[in-house]
Amino acid sequence: MPHPWNSLLTVLSEITRKNYKSFICCPHCGNRDSHIKYGFYSRYLFDGNLTNIQRYRCDNDQCPQKTFSILPHAFLRITRASLCMLLHVLKMYEQGNSIASIAKHTGSNWPRIQRWIAKAIAIQDWIRVERNGILPCLSSQNLWPSFIRDFSWAFYPARYR
Repeated sequence: MPHPWNSLLTVLSEITRKNYKSFICCPHCGNRDSHIKYGFYSRYLFDGNLTNIQRYRCDNDQCPQKTFSILPHAFLRITRASLCMLLHVLKMYEQGNSIASIAKHTGSNWPRIQRWIAKAIAIQDWIRVERNGILPCLSSQNLWPSFIRDFSWAFYPARYR
């Protein structure tokens, strides 16, 4: 019988593959009209396979950032874990699982799990206050672009404003 964690990773990877296409809008200035494809970079999916993330160049002269990428559903900016993974780890922790048992369950290590728990608590509090408790994880892809923009501005303001 497959491990439940592996099932979650498979589901997240499949959601990412299916929902990669999104409307293209610069997250820094909101420009939707003048941008061009500008290379790509690779990022690991949740099942360990690689996917290419398209980069774009914003041609708005007033935009402070010249390049950006549109992350597919389930990926967070800068954070290596998905929102669903972070909240799953937090739920395990709140249910009384030790950090050691969570690390073993996820195939990770203690410091990473501690960082994930701290990040998940901050995100959960932000979702409760700023997003009225609406969680886009595993929901309609239409919520994801605005969630990622708001998440980026809230958690990495110096980089995304």
